[in-house]
Amino acid sequence: MTPHRTEHGAWDPADVELMRDLLTAQAGPYGIAFLNAQGCLSGWTEGAHTLTGFSADDIVGQDFSRLFIPEDVARGQHHHELNAARTLGVAEDERWHMRKDGSRFWASGLTLPMHDGGTFRGFAKLFRDATHLQLRVLRLENELQRLASERKDRDVFLATIAHELRNPLQPMRLASRLLSPPDDPTRQEQAVKILGRQLGLMERLVEDLLDMTRVSQAKMTVRYGRVELQRLVLDAIDTCRESAGAAGIELISVLPPVPVLVDADPGRLLQVVVNLLNNAIKFTPRQGQVAVVVNVDASHFVLKVQDTGCGIAPDLRPRIFDMFTQADGASTRRGDGLGIGLALVKEIVALHHGTVEVKSDGIGQGSEFLVRIPLHKPVSFDVSEHPVAAPP
Repeated sequence: MTPHRTEHGAWDPADVELMRDLLTAQAGPYGIAFLNAQGCLSGWTEGAHTLTGFSADDIVGQDFSRLFIPEDVARGQHHHELNAARTLGVAEDERWHMRKDGSRFWASGLTLPMHDGGTFRGFAKLFRDATHLQLRVLRLENELQRLASERKDRDVFLATIAHELRNPLQPMRLASRLLSPPDDPTRQEQAVKILGRQLGLMERLVEDLLDMTRVSQAKMTVRYGRVELQRLVLDAIDTCRESAGAAGIELISVLPPVPVLVDADPGRLLQVVVNLLNNAIKFTPRQGQVAVVVNVDASHFVLKVQDTGCGIAPDLRPRIFDMFTQADGASTRRGDGLGIGLALVKEIVALHHGTVEVKSDGIGQGSEFLVRIPLHKPVSFDVSEHPVAAPP
């Protein structure tokens, strides 16, 4: 399609050559639009029709802004492009443009001024669809952002590990001083308790780190055994009783009156309850309460850990089980710790074909973690291949 001209006159030789080159370009994936001096579309090629969906009858006579997205029209980008072409002799651009159906495509092109007998008459715009290139750039930018976020998480995580590993050192130094002189039994007993408690903290930290690597490598497994649910919950409470007492927090259990036997990995299930209890203790102020409530229905057992603590902000709840979430320094004190415990809870529960969820009415309203796990192992699982006795 040759360009339509609203005014008569001979074209400059250079412009005639330019138009010949532009029209020849229709063999490739290009569109060409011609505009008069006022910025109205006066010519339209089949390539432009293919790229935009607009036919010549649809578009000729309309303002150049018809091809621009609303945001760019509001910023006057269509005027800026023509002014740049008129002033500089060419305007190169990459931006979103509109198709007839309202969809957008990323266009790469240039706009040139056209002259007739030395007199400025309008513009020619050559463009092509480069959406695939822009999408590739966006994917690379998203990947870069993801890698930057992972690096930030890693740096925070490493800093938190250093902090957590350093915490037991001061009490252990105190214990070493209490052991000297060695002839004071009271001081020795106190020192041994301090050392035992701090070494236990470090042991749990290291175990969490090892479990974290197993999760990241998809190597964490469960080994089913027969577990008495009430006994396991009481063992978990005993494990956490000292830290709860030191924090001035009351531990409460509400258990079924008759023994409940379930199929589960006893060590992993104990880890779930202990991690939930430690999490609740960590974020509950003195004189608060942490309760473990167990119920059973026809197919599942339900374990709830409820606290009267600082609660969870609405924006944190969707991320609470993600690795490192607690390492964000939140004002609710959920910035303490490595941010591993709840992620491990989610992984272990999932390996038992169960679910875990959290409820909280917000900051200062406490929280409730609810674990739901089948009473019996999956039918396809052969327990004889993985014999594990319940804890003594």
